Formats: sequence, structure tokens, C-alpha cells
Amino acid sequence: MSSSTPRIAIVGAGPAGLCLGRLLQLHSITCSIFEKDTSPAHRATAGGSLDLHENSGQAALREAGLWDEFQRFARYDGQAYIISDDTGQRYVDMGASEDLGRPEIDRPHLRRMLLESLEPGTVRWGHKLSRAELDGTLHFDVTTTTDDDNSSSSTTTTSSKSTIERGFDLVVGADGAWSKIRALLTTVPPFYSGVTGYELWLANDVDTAHPAVSRLAGDGSHFAFGRADERCLVMQRQSDRSVQIYAFLRKHADWHERNGVADHADLEQVRCCLREEFKDWAPEFGQVVEAAGEPVIPRKLYMVHVGTRWLHRKGFTAVGDAAHLMTPFAGEGVNQALHDALLLAKEIGKAVDGADGVDKAAERYEKDMFPRARAFMQSTWDSVMERYEPDGNEKFAEGFRRLAEERKNGGTDGTAPDGLFRRE
Repeated sequence: MSSSTPRIAIVGAGPAGLCLGRLLQLHSITCSIFEKDTSPAHRATAGGSLDLHENSGQAALREAGLWDEFQRFARYDGQAYIISDDTGQRYVDMGASEDLGRPEIDRPHLRRMLLESLEPGTVRWGHKLSRAELDGTLHFDVTTTTDDDNSSSSTTTTSSKSTIERGFDLVVGADGAWSKIRALLTTVPPFYSGVTGYELWLANDVDTAHPAVSRLAGDGSHFAFGRADERCLVMQRQSDRSVQIYAFLRKHADWHERNGVADHADLEQVRCCLREEFKDWAPEFGQVVEAAGEPVIPRKLYMVHVGTRWLHRKGFTAVGDAAHLMTPFAGEGVNQALHDALLLAKEIGKAVDGADGVDKAAERYEKDMFPRARAFMQSTWDSVMERYEPDGNEKFAEGFRRLAEERKNGGTDGTAPDGLFRRE
């Protein structure tokens, strides 16, 4: 190993940042992860289910020594898929016995698994990046919370301050959709994808409280796309039997301001809006809207332009959404994020063990990442376009048939989209 151990900062404790931290530590390379959340509990239950793919997300967890831990939480029965249209006609009704190589894991389980694999003190909680300078200086707004257990009633004290961190050999942006590190690398901002809507939930008593809705959701994912009416409902089963619901619609960017909902966290107001939007769908989908509960979260989907790249900027790089933000319509976001972490860690490990510095390692990583990301961004964009077309369900169903056939023939190497979203 070289005589000088690099100082590496990772901004953001999402899957990419945490996985990168774990992989670097396995190479005996120290790093600091700066996260705006004030504690691990801040988003302990946030987010839905993720399908991890063999040659990207799963490969990263294997390399991180977390495969056995992943198996504790992986839901192979979550690979059950239903594709239907607004009349209820089914184009795919695939049980969990068909192994597509994409087991599901709840996002909170993945995050906790990665967090617990890190050395104590790796994550610097409550550090929100306010500004980054080209010399690697990072400016943070730091928030700390203290629980006072000595008072007659439990209270929490919050304090804030500004701080500066500097002297890093490499700063890795893992800070998500609105990455401040990306803004140093490229002048191209994310754009609105044309798809917006709401996230809602069916509580984990749905099997008994709403059995018909529970059967409609299935044990995995149910994608219902209208026949050219630019609406969809997505239902995803979670490990506790609750169901995450997305109502995604093609609308102008200001739809949330014009749709008559004054409070987007108000369940009844949102239900009223969705009743109107889905009034012409089959009655069973109306039951989903009526059964859906809190939390209610407006979701406006953004992405980075397909093919976005930058000239390497010394001392900086980016992974995951910070590098190639995509919509969820091909299920590649977290998989490519973990793949980024895997490949960047390998390059840094080789650099530290050899003569190159970590900046050259980051440059090599980017050279690999740009064409790979472009392919998956393009397939995701094509998926967004196709899902809302008159024959979108047929194309989606054909993709499942290609994927099943592809797996029989040995699958793909993960450098390009597989049969589900690849278009010849």
C-alpha cells in the first residue's frame, strides 16, 4: 500500500454512499460519510420495496460481504408480478415460483443492513451540505438533537451550527436527486419527466381489513396501466404485508398546484382527487383508492438527461442518483447506484495498492460509468414513454417473456439492460 492513506468524503448515506463506505473499509481505506438526517431513525421506516438484480445490486452486496445478511431479508416471493389495464384485463400473472433473479428487499432493511456493516462513527449525522468549493472544501449546516430524559416529560433539544470540512483527496457525491456535488461537475440540471402523482399506503392489516384489495395487490407487484389514458396504479407488497401504492399520471409540472388539493398530506383531499382521475377504471381499482391510507406523499418524478456526462473534475466524482438520476420505471436506480459503489471502490482499492492516486481511480470509474449509465437511462426513458402508450401493456408483457427466456440462457453481464426493458 502507498505510504499516504487518502482522505475520502462521501456526501450522502443512501444505498450508494453506504455501500461505497463499506467496500472502502474492506480495502482498509477510511472514509467519512456526511448525512443530512440527524440519526439513523430519521428515515427508519421510509421507502418501499426494491428489487436487486444479479449483476449489479446483488453483485455489490456479495463483494461487500453482506450476501448472507441480505438473504435474511430478501423476499423471493416478491417476484410475483401482475400487469393489467384499466379494465382489469391481465397481460402477465406470474407467481413467485418464477425466479427472475430479482428478489425484493424493503428499503429500510437494506439501509439498516448497510449501516450496521460500517465501522462506528463512519456516518456524520446531521450534516447537510450547503456548499462545496472546487478545492474540496465542504460547508455544512449541522443539526444535532439531544433527548432530555431527566425532565418530567421526554423532550428533545435541537441545535444548529455551520462547520467546514477540508483536506480531502476525493469527494464523492452520493447526495441524490438534487446533488450539490453534481452541480460542481455539470451545468445540466434534472428535468421533470412528465409523470407525477401520489404515494399512499395500505396498512399491514390489509389482508383482513380489505381482503379484495389485498388479493388484487398480490404477493409482489401489480402494475395497472390505463389504455392510453395516461394513468397508472402500482401496488407493491412489503415484508410486513402492508402495500405501497403509487398513483402516477402524465400531467404538466404544475398539476399539484392546480388539482384542487389544498393540503397534499390530507388523505381525504387526495382521495377525492384520485377518485376523479380513476373514475372510469374498473371498480376494483376504485376500491384501492378508497382503502389507501397515510402517509400521503406527492411524487413528482425528475431525471437527468440521458447521456449526461462531464469532463473529470479533480478531486470529485458522483455515484447513484447524483450521477444519473432516473425514474423508477425500469427498477434500475438503486441497482446502478450499488454497481457504481462496487466499481468505484475497486478502482480506489487498486489505486491505493499501486502507484496511482485516488483521483485517477475516480477518472477511470467515470470512463466506465458514463456509457453504462447511458444505456440504463435510455431504457428507463423508453419505459416511461411506452408504459403510457396504447400497446404499453403488451410491450411490458413481452419484456417479461424475454427476461424469462434470457435467464434460461444464462442471463446478462449487467453492463446493459436485460430483456425486460431492452428494446431491439
